[in-house]
Amino acid sequence: MKRTPALISAIIAICWIAAHAAPAMAQDLRVVRYQNTIDGLVSKWAAAEITLEGKLVPVLKELDEKRAIQTPTDADKARIDELTRQRDDLARQMESESNDLRVEMLVVEVEPGAPENELIQLPGWLTGIIKSKGVPVGHGITLVPDASFDIKARKLKSLSLGLRFDWG
Repeated sequence: MKRTPALISAIIAICWIAAHAAPAMAQDLRVVRYQNTIDGLVSKWAAAEITLEGKLVPVLKELDEKRAIQTPTDADKARIDELTRQRDDLARQMESESNDLRVEMLVVEVEPGAPENELIQLPGWLTGIIKSKGVPVGHGITLVPDASFDIKARKLKSLSLGLRFDWG
């Protein structure tokens, strides 16, 4: 008989703790919809960037090999010029994809009524998702995402998808 009041007290305590912890764990549906939209945009961007990076890596490797030649022939010099043009074209395409993503993400807004405490966490979430789905860095490519969110307007204020190309 003494176990029944203790059991009831334990159940009440567990329910009370769960009731107070649930709002902190649950996300607002408006924020989840925004995150799903952004996730889709970033996934599309990442697929395009990874494809372009896959084309860029062999160009960079061959360019390094050709530049390492001590006395290049005219054919080698012409190939170096062609590879440099290919590299620059692929870099422009990668930057264009990033700019397209930035514009698409700036247009998306969180539906009105979303709680501010969840909106405050969105910039960190945005940069994290871009880094996790982004371009595999290496071969002179560095991904530098940065985001800021305007809580009053409930939309992304600025997004920087710095793709930095470090090559000669």
